[in-house]
Amino acid sequence: MRHPAQTGPLAGGDTGENVLNDAYLVPDGEADAFRAAVRHAADDLPGVRVELTGPWAPYSFAVPQPRPGTPS
Repeated sequence: MRHPAQTGPLAGGDTGENVLNDAYLVPDGEADAFRAAVRHAADDLPGVRVELTGPWAPYSFAVPQPRPGTPS
């Protein structure tokens, strides 16, 4: 799920810029491998920091249905 990039204090207070804020539903049995892959995603990218949080509650991934008559 793609979320808006965090800004200000929500971005961790660093001088850098938050460019991506995604959330992924990962099966329990694959969570450790997923965490390892994410942690190493920026190993060869100087100046790039990857921050991993979670697990998050399933409702974090819910998307409200549009109201009837509301343009989508």
